Amino acid sequence: MEVLGILGIIISGILIGIGFYGLSSTSNIIRVLLSSEIILNSSILFVFSFSSIVGMIYKPIIFSLFAIGMALTEVIVAFAAIILYYRQKGKLEVE
Repeated sequence: MEVLGILGIIISGILIGIGFYGLSSTSNIIRVLLSSEIILNSSILFVFSFSSIVGMIYKPIIFSLFAIGMALTEVIVAFAAIILYYRQKGKLEVE
C-alpha cells in the first residue's frame, strides 16, 4: 500500500511539472485551461496517495469529491468565458 502511495506521489509530481510547463509555454486559452486541469487532478492524486501512506481513507474521498465538483464548475465557467472571448476577438490566443 505504501509503495502505491509513493508511486502516486511521484506521478503527481510529474503531472504538476507537466501542468506548469503547459501554463508557462503556451498562449492558447484551451491549452492553459487543460494545463490547469492537469495541476488540479494531480493535486487530487497527491491527496489520495499521501492519505494511503498515512492511513486515512475517508477524509480524502470527501475532499476529492468536492474538488472534482469545483473542477467541473471551473470548466463550465471557463468555457463560457472562452466562447465570449472568441466571439469578441476572433482568436484563442492570450495577449
